[in-house]
Amino acid sequence: MKNTLLIVLMTVSTVVVSAQERVYIGGILLDHLSGKPVQAAHVLNLTDSLATISSPEGAFKIPAKLGDSIIFTSIGFHQKALIVTNEELLADFVTVKMARRDYELGEVEVNPLGTKEQFRKKFMELEVDDGTIDVVGLKKPSKLPREIPITEDKNEIKKAKYILNPASFLYGNFSKDAKARQELHRLEKQKERNRYNYQKFNEEVVERTTGYTGERLYDFMEFCNFSETQIYRFTDYELTVAILNKQRSFERLDQQSSKP
Repeated sequence: MKNTLLIVLMTVSTVVVSAQERVYIGGILLDHLSGKPVQAAHVLNLTDSLATISSPEGAFKIPAKLGDSIIFTSIGFHQKALIVTNEELLADFVTVKMARRDYELGEVEVNPLGTKEQFRKKFMELEVDDGTIDVVGLKKPSKLPREIPITEDKNEIKKAKYILNPASFLYGNFSKDAKARQELHRLEKQKERNRYNYQKFNEEVVERTTGYTGERLYDFMEFCNFSETQIYRFTDYELTVAILNKQRSFERLDQQSSKP
């Protein structure tokens, strides 16, 4: 009986010591649909700032210890996050399945006139009748061109710029509905931005990163409290790191609240 107890205590001590020390975790990355290996994927241990790349067979090996955060990234796949537990530390190797990712391209607007500067350049290169060419059915101007007086008045100078620059004059004539077009453009950009943010930060992404589900998932998303600007500016990598950091704080608060 004493020998059995001693063996159990030695086994537990070995597990605790190994959990506190850094060991190599080996595994293989697989496409969750085809089961084929994912090669050249980046494997990052965020806790200790270590990294490696998966082999052509999808294999990887990286130093880690209990509680470390490991991220798997590859072009064409969603990021995968893993918090090291005793299960990974004691396993001979781990299998990580990565979900494929579709990339949505934004709409492309084709303008035959090009940009304002391109339109101005084309317009200024046009050959214009200066009165020296006889056109059948049309009379030449009977009056000499009006001279523009020299002035220092800012309003007059502004008017003169539109007269001397035909391209700006044409664009200026369409300024009546410019504000409406700008507002519509702003609303479309905001709608596109909201759609982009939701693709980056949604229930599926957070569940895949943290493992939370149900009410706990929604409580955590509310706890994250990321602003629209933060989500928009975050890269996928930065957002994953931010979610994992929030998860640590969330778990810590849970532990504190559960204490008597």
